[in-house]
Amino acid sequence: MKRLHKAIISFGIVAILMAGSANAFAKSESTKQRFISGAIVSIDRNTRTLTVREFGSKQTTQIKVPEGRNIRTNQAGLSLASFEQLIPGMFLRDVRVEY
Repeated sequence: MKRLHKAIISFGIVAILMAGSANAFAKSESTKQRFISGAIVSIDRNTRTLTVREFGSKQTTQIKVPEGRNIRTNQAGLSLASFEQLIPGMFLRDVRVEY
């Protein structure tokens, strides 16, 4: 009975270690995401990029907008706008950026 008890405990410890090591060796996500809000400073229509001055930090960030993606704005009647509808000075809300 004592040997069976030791075998069960050993098996449990091995199972816990294996579960922990599987998470340690899992491929981590290389891109991180964050949401920014701010005013559009400039627009490059050729490369589909926006330069945005963020609200809190006043830091400028360049955002690449994929084809067909709509962006949230604070304009009345135009809460979702396509890239072609954006103009400098508009305010963007919660745009997801990968870095």
